[in-house]
Parts: sequence; structure tokens; C-alpha cells
Amino acid sequence: MLFQLAEPAALLGILLAFVVGVFVHDAAQIFAARLARDPMPARSGRLTARLGTQRVSPFSWVGVLLGGAGWTEPIRMNDVWRRRRFHVTAALLAGPLAYALLALAALGGTRGLSELVLMVQGDRVAEIFGASFAVELLMWMAYTFASMCILSLVPVPPADGGRILFLLGPQSEGWRKAHYHLTERNIGVAILLAVVLLPVLFAGFPSVLGQLTLPLLRGLGSLIGLDLL
Repeated sequence: MLFQLAEPAALLGILLAFVVGVFVHDAAQIFAARLARDPMPARSGRLTARLGTQRVSPFSWVGVLLGGAGWTEPIRMNDVWRRRRFHVTAALLAGPLAYALLALAALGGTRGLSELVLMVQGDRVAEIFGASFAVELLMWMAYTFASMCILSLVPVPPADGGRILFLLGPQSEGWRKAHYHLTERNIGVAILLAVVLLPVLFAGFPSVLGQLTLPLLRGLGSLIGLDLL
């Protein structure tokens, strides 16, 4: 977002999408956990309208403000018993799925206003060219939702993908040590920040989010007849 300060549609779209995405992500995981008969997430206090550190860490805000993408803090679930690991996995996957559906909804709004949008992945950030402010706003929201979806699937905690990896992975001593270093020493947070910020701060650095977000958006757009060039 650092490089979108002069673009009102981008600035507003990123911030609005992040806030909406955080709340919908949490609600989706809590609802899915309830279907799996796990009441613990519903008692976590994440169904409130507060946007505090319990929901979004300062590190995530740094990612949003500088790179345009962030993540939510993990919602505690009842994964004590190994036989419940697939139930918890399904609940965790509801978060990334919610991001993808939000991106599809934003693309649907764009489709109602324009049938063609130009998207370019630049050296540092993506560039979006639409026919109007509303089109660019919706496209930036879709781009942010898609970025959050990809970021949430990175296989390191605190991302959902990391939680799933260690939930389904072996229970060896080395595996537990790796989980400890990634979570308690914030190495996982550092990796997520690197994924978001390095391509923004250093021109030419490969952007994992950019390389995966645009194909995801084009795939979603093709479902509703929206051409993203």
C-alpha cells in the first residue's frame, strides 16, 4: 500500500477489503468449527466488532500498510485429540475459502460495471486500470481478498496453511521443535512479512503473492465472464 498513496481507489480498496476480510475469515472459521461441534472458537471473543491485537497483530498491520496484505491471529480450536485433526482442518480451510468467495463477489460487482479490466504485475506492486473509480475500487478489493487467500495458505504458522501443516504432520520431536521456533520465536511471522514486504521494498525481488494472485483472479473472473488482461 506504500506505493498506492496517490491512488485513492487502491488505498480505499485495500483497507476496506482487509477489514472486511478479517471479520468474514473469523466468522467463517467459527461457523465451520460449530458445524464440527467445536464450541471453543465461538468462545474466543472473535465475533465482536473490535479490531484489536487479539484479531490483528502489529506485524500484520505493517504488512498491510506497506505491502497491501496481512493475516489474522489464529483462532484457538479443540485440536487436542488427534482424531479431531480433520475436523479442525476443515474449519481452518473455511478461512481461505471465505477470502476466495469475497474476491469472487468483488469481481462480480466489477462484472456488472465493466467486462474488461487491465491488470499488470509491476516490479513492486500490481497496477489496475479500470473504466471508473468504482471499477478500480472493486478490483483492488478483489486483489486484496485474493492476496489474503494466498497468504493464509503459506505453510508456516500463524497462517492457516501452517496450522494445517503441523496439525496433519508427524508428532516427532523435530517437528515439535520446528513448530516452537516458528510460533514462539516469531520466525513464522518474519517469513510472512518477508513474503509480503521484500518484493515491495526491493525492485526485482520475486513476488510469490503477485505470481499467484493474478492467476487466481483470472480463474475466478472466468467463472463469471470477466476478462482480466
